[in-house]
Amino acid sequence: MRTLGVAILGLFVGLVLGFLVFSEIVGRLVASNGSPEAPWTFVIGFGPQILAVVGAVLAVALDNRYRARKRKGKQNS
Repeated sequence: MRTLGVAILGLFVGLVLGFLVFSEIVGRLVASNGSPEAPWTFVIGFGPQILAVVGAVLAVALDNRYRARKRKGKQNS
């Protein structure tokens, strides 16, 4: 159950970060020259979703590493 919660948290953090990076920063830089071309529209559109998935996977991986270290520390004590 904890892994699911960490995955959902990572998903939302990645989604927020994706919207900030791709919609605000990259979108404004590309649109400053006029209308964005086809490849940039896909990057701006799908960037937040990709970062959301990456955030979920990264959060689960980091949590598993933290839990393994914590378990290892208790065994050595």
